[in-house]
Amino acid sequence: MTTTATEAPAVARPPAMSPLRQTLRLTRTEFTLFVRYKTAWMFLALALFMFVIPMNMPNEPVVGDVGSADLAMIAAMGSIGLIIGIGHPSNVFTARRESLVLKQMRVSGVTQGALFGAVTLLVVVMSLLISVLGVGLIYANSGALPGDPVMLALAIALSAVSMSFLGLCVSPMARTAESAQMAAMVPMMFLLFTGGGVIPTAMFPDAFVEVLSYLPSTAAGQLAQAAYTGHDVFSGYENAAPAGFLELWVSALPAIGLLLLWTLLFAVLALRIFRWDPRQP
Repeated sequence: MTTTATEAPAVARPPAMSPLRQTLRLTRTEFTLFVRYKTAWMFLALALFMFVIPMNMPNEPVVGDVGSADLAMIAAMGSIGLIIGIGHPSNVFTARRESLVLKQMRVSGVTQGALFGAVTLLVVVMSLLISVLGVGLIYANSGALPGDPVMLALAIALSAVSMSFLGLCVSPMARTAESAQMAAMVPMMFLLFTGGGVIPTAMFPDAFVEVLSYLPSTAAGQLAQAAYTGHDVFSGYENAAPAGFLELWVSALPAIGLLLLWTLLFAVLALRIFRWDPRQP
């Protein structure tokens, strides 16, 4: 059978890329762009600055051998993902939408899941890397090491994931990258100052502290402090007692569940209000 002159030759199409492979490839690109993006370094510097403030505080023992300055630095670990997660995705996705890059990616077949997964994975890895520096600073300050490194990594990772989705929720509310930076500062500063990362929650009235305990930043900070000290600090430092491995994880379940709930809420909201085109209402 011969092919007529009017028949177009068959064009071989490349095989469809799996969502996981697409996410990993985009993550590699996100890392490259992060290093080149000056605004990303600004948020990175702000996260590092969170460790500098407690280093000038008196380090009086509070929970076991861990002092007040150490506890503030540990709480700051839970704020790493908060700063980078809200600041970076909101800014970079707004800039890409403004320059029609997101629209081009949509036409090329990039899915929301791959886009969100790549930037979230970037924030998680960067948060964990910075937390290693935080552990080193605490060890140099008081010689204390994490009692449960797995729980500490989980606290940092959950905070990074939930705050990345919150940052993605901020992006559709801004028209330009510059306005996205300003818009991101509102939830960022609120969660920083009410989650115990900057101001100890003990300084607030008891009724207000009860409300603040439901914030994702508070849950992440408490989870990090429990993991580092090996004490059940979820009911306050004065009632904190040493806990075994299983006992510590059981006491941490409400905080973990709260972070997962916030992550689900922000993820659903981000998927619903995400905008590919700057002209999209």
